[in-house]
Amino acid sequence: MPTVVGFDNTVKQRYTCSCCGAINEIIKNEIRTLYSGKDYGGGTDVQKGFNCANCGEKVITEWW
Repeated sequence: MPTVVGFDNTVKQRYTCSCCGAINEIIKNEIRTLYSGKDYGGGTDVQKGFNCANCGEKVITEWW
């Protein structure tokens, strides 16, 4: 059975919340789809990110 002996901090990324200025440290599997829909031209509109640990506002990491 495998045993956890520590964590590799190089996989963590930092993002700053534009609302409260908190620095959030996350790993990739914490990023989720925040919004998915259509733009006014009929194309796809997607926002991925997470909610700030301090204020709860959306922190967007990628969009298209």
